[in-house]
Order: sequence, then structure tokens, then C-alpha cells
Amino acid sequence: MNRSLFVIALVSAATLSNLAHAATEIPAVVVSAVRAEQTTLTTPASITVITREQIATSGARHIEEVLRGQGGVQINDLYGDGSRAAVGMRGFGETAGSNTLVLVDGRRLNNPDIAAPDLNSIALADIERIEIVQGSAGVLFGDQAVGGIINVITRKPGAPRHLFKLSAGSYKTLMLHAATSEALDNGVNYRLSLDARESDNYRDHNEASYLNGLGKLGYEYASGSVFGELQYIKDELNTPGTLFADEVIEDRRQVSPNFANDFSNSNTAVARLGLVQQLSDNWSVEGELTGRDTNGEFRLSTVFAAETEVSTQDRRVVEFTPRLIGIVPAMNDTLLTVGSDLVASDYQLMTRFGDQFNDQSQRSLYAQAVTPATEVLDITLGVRYAEVENDLRDTGTFAIFPGGIRIEDDVTVGTFGLAIKADQNWRVLFRADQNYRFAKIDEYLQPVFTPTFTPAILKTQQGLSVETGVEWLSGLNNAKLLVYQLDLDNEIAYDPVNFANINLDETRRKGVMTSGRWQQSKRLGFSASYTFTDAEVLSGPFANKTIPQVAKHSAILGSDYQLTDKWQFYAEWFAISDRVFSGDFNNELERLPGYALINLKGEYSYRDFSFSCRINNLLNKKYSDVGQLSYDPNTFMATEAFFTSPEINFMLTAAWQFR
Repeated sequence: MNRSLFVIALVSAATLSNLAHAATEIPAVVVSAVRAEQTTLTTPASITVITREQIATSGARHIEEVLRGQGGVQINDLYGDGSRAAVGMRGFGETAGSNTLVLVDGRRLNNPDIAAPDLNSIALADIERIEIVQGSAGVLFGDQAVGGIINVITRKPGAPRHLFKLSAGSYKTLMLHAATSEALDNGVNYRLSLDARESDNYRDHNEASYLNGLGKLGYEYASGSVFGELQYIKDELNTPGTLFADEVIEDRRQVSPNFANDFSNSNTAVARLGLVQQLSDNWSVEGELTGRDTNGEFRLSTVFAAETEVSTQDRRVVEFTPRLIGIVPAMNDTLLTVGSDLVASDYQLMTRFGDQFNDQSQRSLYAQAVTPATEVLDITLGVRYAEVENDLRDTGTFAIFPGGIRIEDDVTVGTFGLAIKADQNWRVLFRADQNYRFAKIDEYLQPVFTPTFTPAILKTQQGLSVETGVEWLSGLNNAKLLVYQLDLDNEIAYDPVNFANINLDETRRKGVMTSGRWQQSKRLGFSASYTFTDAEVLSGPFANKTIPQVAKHSAILGSDYQLTDKWQFYAEWFAISDRVFSGDFNNELERLPGYALINLKGEYSYRDFSFSCRINNLLNKKYSDVGQLSYDPNTFMATEAFFTSPEINFMLTAAWQFR
């Protein structure tokens, strides 16, 4: 570690004595440590937990607003409404959606193509907690678990619960959420929820219509449980594209004429079956079978010309994830997880330039053991073997593989970690974890305007993450300090200069993340986090260049205050430093400016009713969350393009929750 990074680590550690983070102490149960419910955290992974109460306290409208302020997490939101947002960890910007694994109850939201996980598909009111695993987890979770894991755990039915929530706010936004759930005495349980939203959004030609329906039926018996789940999502969005700097000055809400008819619509259906079966006092088997089918159509223009035809994009993903979890007394009560992840994807993209087809299958086996070496030391060892097969074919004048081609690869990764329980309040962690990311279905097929029109057989991205840290927990007060380094070989990225997906040479990310919470009194709490990230290319044509769209510094300060039993207030200050524009690997453009925002929320509760107001961007900051390298259509010179973000905006919410 260089001297500057060491100094930052010391300064960050000092701040933890007085500042704190929005996430509370580890709850009674976590899932993400061993892919099964665990009552005692013994793995060396640092896991931040955001509880249901904290989500409600913040007044967040969607999960993007919940995650944005968490230490070590960066959100890139194109339109400011969460509909096209990507979550990144450990220094991933434009490829965040392919290097941070997002799960809902263990089900992957990540796609086999480059589309980011659909955060919109998660209704906030359905969430029990969010578990954020800092750092890679290539052994336990496999493909795309490079920068970290975000595992959303949904609420389990219990006593009868019914919720009706109505929200209205800026840009003619209307939101409706209705839910009902119950666990019956005979073991049957159910949960039904409906999420609907209509909004004009901040930008012109950015109207959105969203519908999300979910139904889950389960049965619990003496030795286990089973469940079935169905979800349907209808997502319609007009997409206003980017603006050049002079257009932003003229009218930052406008849409350029070329993008005035663009849109992106999709229909998604999800079906899932799951089982938890206790085999003995020490062993259980768990598994899920999931099918996800998305049919989409879109019109996507460029700064050079408006697109006139509609394209279609369809994906079908089937996932089977059986695993065996148990305690081995003969190995000092080692906690052992052995499992397999099987994923089959079918992808079709049809445009006026031609059609692309790819059938991809991934198969992997993994094992992880957590061994109590002593009363204070737990040792984690694990290994995963994974293989991938791609059957590619494309058509049209500029086809790369018109006759079809099969591309195969395999990889083996391992993990080693130490967790030291110094006393009842302190944990010291060390972890080395190898990770990988297979090339996406649509990354193999270069865009039709690639100058060479030659095949590009991408290599599998592989890396090693090494981190160490300390965690402190005392009642409602907690703090942590993590220092890490992530080295990657053959990182997969898109080069907009040559219009091609490429393997970068060696890249490195190193940084520090600190966070904590201080509960000053029963009614008043303070929170804080700071993240330092240094992301650069080490060798090759982009050597010593900063990786695009990654902020070196980000920080958040927050406070929640329960004024009376009926009145509650929440305030947060979020700041992020400037970034290299997306796609600008040569670092030749100006930098995308950083920004700082203040968000406020107040709530009044009376019996089963609550009324709240959240104000975002209180000081009316004019900023852009995302910027990318583009080209001036008149001069063909590289220039900056912006996705402008909303100015001050508000949301009023009335909710009725009863049993």
C-alpha cells in the first residue's frame, strides 16, 4: 500500500470514534455469508445490513436511493428515477452492472447480456433487509461477483399484514403499492404485492409507466419448507438520450431531436420454486429453480442520426442452484457448504443491421468450509470450478459469425480468509478471494460499425481481491474500517473510440471504506461513511489512465430524529468527487464534475396511518450523475455528453398498514 493510502486509512479510522453508518448491527440471521441462514457471523466477509426500519426511516422511494448512501457503493442513474440505474462496488463504473452481483433471496438479477440488473423489479415495501457483502465472492457466488454482492431479502409472512400506500410528487409522479401477507396455522403462507408507477420524469420525453405484480405461496412443515413464486413486470420508458454541454446550458431538461422518438419497453415474467429440507440435526439441502423471460423492444438513436426502426431484444434465463449445508463435528464443527450453479441463457437481438443469437450455458461446482480453529479464530477455505459454452451466430451484411461458432472456457478460483473475534465487540478480518467474469452474450459480437469487421474472441476476466479490516459493535453503535486491493487480468470493457468490446491489460483498484453509527440517545442517531477508491489501468495502451466513471472520493453524513412518538425526521448529506467520462480510457476529456446533495424526510404517524414527505436535492444542485464520451456530429471530434439529473423534487406519501 502506498503512503497516501495508508494516511487515508489512519484518518478514516480516527473518524470512526465519532461518526457512524446508516446500517445497524448484524441482525440475528444473515444469509449471504454461506448461502444459508446463519445466526453467528463467522466468515471473514464484511457484511453491511440495512434493515426494514432503516429503509422506512429514510423515506426512500426506490432501492437506488437506499443504496446510494452506503459505504463502498456507487450508483450511476441515467434519469434520476432509478429506472435505469446501475450499482457498482470496488471501483466499477460503466461495467458496474456486470461486476456487482445483485440478488433477491439468492436469485440473480444480473443478466447474461450487458443490460444492468433491474433494480426497479424490487418493491421497497417487500424488503425485510438488504445484505451488502464488501469485496469479491467468486467462490461462493461465482460469475460477476467481482466487486461485491447485494442480496435483497424479502419479508416472510407472519401475522396477517396488509398495506396500502399512495405517493404523489414532482414531475406528475404517482405511485401505488398494495400488499397482503399471512402465515396460517396449518403451515401455509402467502404474500401478494402490486407496485405501479406513472411519471413524466425530469427530462422531456422521459415518461415512464411501470407495473410489478408478485405472488408467493409457501408451506412450512416440521423438517423444512417449500415455496412457489410468480412475478410479472411491465416497464415502458421514453429515453431522452444525452445532451452536449451547450444544450445543457440552453435547457438541461430538453431532448435532442435525434432522440425525440426513442424508447425502451419490456415485459418480464419470473417463475420460481424453492425447497429447504432438513436431512438430519447437522445437515440440510436447499435449492431453487428459476425461469426468467424478458421480451423487449426499443428504438435507440445516435447523435449522428435518428433511428427509424424498432428493434427487439429477448432473453430467457433458467437457473438451478442446489446446495448442501452442514456441520462436520469431526472437523471441529466446520460449517460446510457444497453446491452447484447451473445457468442456461437464450438471447436474441434483432435490428435493421441484422440479428444476433447466442445460447450460453454455465456450469459450476463449489465448496466452502468455515472452521473454528480456536475459540477466537475462524478459518475459511473454498474452491469453485466453472465452465461456459457459447453458441454464437449473427446475420446481416456485417455479420461476424454468419456460420456460427462455439466458444468455450473454464476457470478455477479459490478463497482463504481469517476472522478473529478479539472480544465480544471487535472482529479483525483478512480475506483473499479470486473472482471471474465470463464475457456476456452480446459482448462477443462487435457492433456493426467496427472498422475491422473481424471476430474478437474475448478472454475470461479473472482477478484477485485482498482485503483486511476491523469491525466494532456495541449495541446500536458500530464502526468498520476496510482496506483492499483488487487486481484484474483481461478486464472486459467497451472501447467507444474503436467501437469494440476489448480485454484491457492489467487493472488495479485499491481503496479504503469506513463507516459507523452512533446512537446518541434513544431518539437521536448519527451516521457517516467515507470511501476512497483509486482505479487505474496498469499496462497496455491505456497504462496509468484512470478507469472511467469511478469516483475517487464519496461520503455521506446522516441523522435520524424521533421528535415524538408520532413525528420522525431524517436528513442526509451525500457527496461524490469528479469522475472520468464513461468510455474515456485515454482521459482526454474534461472530468465529469462532482456534486453534493442534501435530502430531507419528515413523517407523521397516527395509529395505522402514516404521512410523509421526502425532498431530494434540497439546494437545487444542477448536476449529472452520468456522463459519457460522445462525438460532435459536425466535427466528429470526441466531446462530453451528459445525462442531466433532477433538480429539487419531492414526494408525498400516505400509507395505511393494518393487521
